[in-house]
Amino acid sequence: MTADLQEDVALQHFVEQSLDKLDQIENVLIEMEKSSFPSAASVAQVYGILVSLKESASLLELTNISRVADKIGKVLDQVFKNEIELNNDLLNIIIDSFDKLNEIVSNATLSDDFDIRIITLPLEMYSKPTATPAETEPQKKAEKPSPAPKPEPEPETAEAPVEKIQENEIPAEKPKPGKKLSPAAFRKKYGIKKEIDLASNSNPLGVSKAVSNAIVNMANNCSAFENGSADSLKFGLAKQHDVPEECVLMAGGAVEILDLTLRLTAIPGVDHVLSYEYGMPEYSSVAALCGVELLRLPRGRNYSPPLDHLVTTANENTAAVIITNPDEPSGYGLPAEELATMANLLPKRTILIVDERSIEFSWPEDDYSMVNFLEKAPNLVILRSFSWSFGLRGVRLGYALMNSERAREFEESRLPTPISPLNIGAGLAALNHNEFYYSTIALIIRGRERVEKGLEELGCTVYPSQSNFIMFSAPIATKKLYAEMLDLGFKLRKLDDFGLPDLMTVSIGNNSRNRMFLAAMKNIL
Repeated sequence: MTADLQEDVALQHFVEQSLDKLDQIENVLIEMEKSSFPSAASVAQVYGILVSLKESASLLELTNISRVADKIGKVLDQVFKNEIELNNDLLNIIIDSFDKLNEIVSNATLSDDFDIRIITLPLEMYSKPTATPAETEPQKKAEKPSPAPKPEPEPETAEAPVEKIQENEIPAEKPKPGKKLSPAAFRKKYGIKKEIDLASNSNPLGVSKAVSNAIVNMANNCSAFENGSADSLKFGLAKQHDVPEECVLMAGGAVEILDLTLRLTAIPGVDHVLSYEYGMPEYSSVAALCGVELLRLPRGRNYSPPLDHLVTTANENTAAVIITNPDEPSGYGLPAEELATMANLLPKRTILIVDERSIEFSWPEDDYSMVNFLEKAPNLVILRSFSWSFGLRGVRLGYALMNSERAREFEESRLPTPISPLNIGAGLAALNHNEFYYSTIALIIRGRERVEKGLEELGCTVYPSQSNFIMFSAPIATKKLYAEMLDLGFKLRKLDDFGLPDLMTVSIGNNSRNRMFLAAMKNIL
């Protein structure tokens, strides 16, 4: 094993372990938040996990990760010693710091590029001693520090300060049943100063540091661009999916490939395309521009795609069948085996287009993705995107996987307009930054489980999701919930455009956003 390979394995191991540790910390913090006076054992547990993460980062010389962990640890140490109080404001700062630490871990190889003062300054400001010099001077002169500045403290305070706080503060801080915080009070409690977008399904970690560095570098040298990097990206994608390079088709977005597929296979005015109701509105637009009708069939139970009905409806004039997997907007995940069976039952000329733009969030991915059936299904076209798992929603870049003969036909039939080198460069940087990619997947899957459970506990109807969002309905009217959540600082996604006005979706965010979203829902419901 070479030194570089050993370093890669060590880094991957560090990232995986660190994500587990941060997940454990989040669980403890959630329990601490529920308690009016968290136990010293909980604080010590978080501190112990944090020290372990700090030591691991130090061994790999990941300086910024070690420093941030150290700063959070010092604040927790002060909390443990009762030098500062763990109130709502400090808890918000700590949870936000852990979210930012998660981002740094996800960019471990480039962690030293982060400005950690943004993370550490709020911690430092909050943990500054509040005692005046006059109060602290007698302590400095005394041989043994006194637990209280007054020479004759009351026995009850001196002997059992913890018990007194537990007796006096818990009843005062417990909210009365049915009592709701006003929008202003809720925003103040959680430090919400601007609207939190939980409607766009954007990457909760933002963008990879490797990508942002690459874009800046390309912007400074754009006059010298060459288009050879497209071949490098195609090679990388082929290697990632373990398919021949000839089976990969690059484009400015997945919709561009959908448009190309219908233009080359559907006869305007004669053929039609099959899909199902409440699906992606853009499918209808693309079909209309290609001169063919998109027929939408009724969905099945839990809004699942009607595979059997699609097979029995398809005929010699069915140019294509479009499946979104995981589904949009329900998040329903279809097993690849079922889709493979369907592909073999369709008419020979009918292309099965499977839109897998968020398939990476399905677990395990191999059970849902059609990539392993590419050779067995010659009529299969798989659409993929860099928008969600790679965090490149603002960069138009997508690709398709299909048999080599069809890929070559498509390549020869398209306009000779190359994809922007800026987009290609961003894609290459994202593809090579494994730790960010896998951190995103882990964060989404864990967050999805928590949000699903939290919504169910609040009496919501939650639909099973294998994507980076959850579709649900609440015990109150959707319009009312949407408006009240907006007042509290959260923008959810209404599904009017899909023809589902009684449902909405919520994007899975980072730990802090998921926590605040559920708190806002609880405050309303």
